[in-house]
Amino acid sequence: MNYRLICYFSLFIFLAGGCSYVKQPNDRKMKKLLSGMPEYAAEEDFGNRDFRFLIVRDGDSVTEPAVPECLVTRFGTKELSNTSYEQDSYAYEKYAAVATVYAKHFNAALLRALTQRDWDKCDSNIPAS
Repeated sequence: MNYRLICYFSLFIFLAGGCSYVKQPNDRKMKKLLSGMPEYAAEEDFGNRDFRFLIVRDGDSVTEPAVPECLVTRFGTKELSNTSYEQDSYAYEKYAAVATVYAKHFNAALLRALTQRDWDKCDSNIPAS
């Protein structure tokens, strides 16, 4: 009987010790990028007539979208930022890396949607909604 109790207790300690994952405070924010589909998000924003491009703020540096500057000026930008993570931590750098890739694909998909309607020119006439 004592042997069985010791085995259960040891197993509990082993399992509890192996579950030492420390949840980051912004895991939901990271999960949204990792599980998100930037192409679908861009199509949804396009359908809602939100033509803003994504930029990534990584500390003091800002990653600009690879689209014509006049479109960025005309439509504006939305920001993805890792400033809510502890600076120089793994999560801080991981978020910046993932956000940069996400923004690149989001902006490309949004630019494709604009191009299909010839709204990608600096002087395009976009009909009112």
